Amino acid sequence: MKLGTIGSGKIVHEMLRAIEPIEEVTCVAAYSRKQETADELADAFQIPATYTKLEDFFADEEMDTVYIASPNKLHTAQAIQAMENKKHVICEKPFTPTASDARKLKEIAKQNNVFIFEAIPTLFLPNFLELANHVHQLGPIRLIQCNYSQYSSRYDQLKAGEVTNIFNPELAGGALADINVYNLHFVLRLFGKPTEVTYKANLFENGVDTSGIALLSYPDYQASCVGAKDTAGENFVSIQGEKGYMYIKPGANGTNNVKITIDGKTKDISVKQDRARLTYEFIHFNQIITEKNKEAFEDLIDHTIAVAEVVEDARKQIGL
Repeated sequence: MKLGTIGSGKIVHEMLRAIEPIEEVTCVAAYSRKQETADELADAFQIPATYTKLEDFFADEEMDTVYIASPNKLHTAQAIQAMENKKHVICEKPFTPTASDARKLKEIAKQNNVFIFEAIPTLFLPNFLELANHVHQLGPIRLIQCNYSQYSSRYDQLKAGEVTNIFNPELAGGALADINVYNLHFVLRLFGKPTEVTYKANLFENGVDTSGIALLSYPDYQASCVGAKDTAGENFVSIQGEKGYMYIKPGANGTNNVKITIDGKTKDISVKQDRARLTYEFIHFNQIITEKNKEAFEDLIDHTIAVAEVVEDARKQIGL
């Protein structure tokens, strides 16, 4: 994989550090609106080419895959442009502002014979894959609880009158799209799309959700997903069945520790997870691209679309 990056935030730096141990993945180009920012990224990670014009960036023939970490509202247009230039795409969450955009990106990918993925590292962590193999031991599932609450310094900025991208409803910001989406991915990957979604949120004066609770209803069980950027909390996932329960910490964006309790006996089923959390997803994406595995692509993109539909439904309920 010959990677090009769009964006220069913390997640881009984390990603570039994460791919360093992967011999098959290298970053060959960086785009930023400001040359100075692109140069800083290139100097820090030995990236050979920098661009300030998207047209020139997408025309780079050395690059075969684009990593998009721009503001949420720009994802769709940039992904389309990348795929029309025959580049694979790895797009940061949330994938698109609307579910129709997500479905559109899938079709454009197929038309151009490329793949597009949403970057949700949890789904590829060894402990997530391991716990998925043990859920059946819990018997009929009845309740799922997820909490991902992380006080954001940008919430202080919001209260001071400065609206950053992450709290800008016009840029598809908010707690649901930024942090609770990890919970949604966790639940939907294990249990599929719910039959009903209810979202109750704490709204700031500009209408953005700073925290909220999504209730996902299934025919025989319920899942509650708490996501907050205006408070801190204990981050965890709990899955309760008639025969036992599973407890995962630090929750939907970590899964470092997984314990299962059956008949009052608790067992740690955690496995070795010693790489950076983004490393695993890039190994997986590279493998799918290298093997031209259309079945794996379809599985992941259909999951992403299902999550996008849930997010869209929830956002509409709070007027977004």
